[in-house]
Amino acid sequence: MRRISEFRTRGFAPAVRLAAGFAVVLGCLAAGGAVAPLLPVKLPGALVGMVMLAALLAAHRGWVAVAAGEAGALLLRRYALFFVPAGVGVMTSAGALRTAWPAVLAALVVSSLLALAVTGLTMRLLIGLRASVPRAALPAGCGHE
Repeated sequence: MRRISEFRTRGFAPAVRLAAGFAVVLGCLAAGGAVAPLLPVKLPGALVGMVMLAALLAAHRGWVAVAAGEAGALLLRRYALFFVPAGVGVMTSAGALRTAWPAVLAALVVSSLLALAVTGLTMRLLIGLRASVPRAALPAGCGHE
């Protein structure tokens, strides 16, 4: 199997790879939106599409992974623009936020502390699992050489 980095320098032009990457991402989003109502559990279509995209990228290592990776990198470089609608929404809802600020503040504090606790516990678990794996079982390039 060829390495993913080999696909970057050969094949399609960068604009075609970006278009293909966006098509893959949007296709998974559309498929997730179509599948989500059929599931027995209520999940957002975007979440189902993201899981489908993750499964697709885990299964496919060729041009699909490279194209979706390049499209994702482009979106991440422009990531700050995605906060503009949220900021405008906060500014237009300032009146409602003034009356509900204690609840909003409590939700922010509790969710931040919960995220910090879950992240810390996950790290402790993963570090403990990694320490229990014998050095011979680790693949080369894991920093244990």
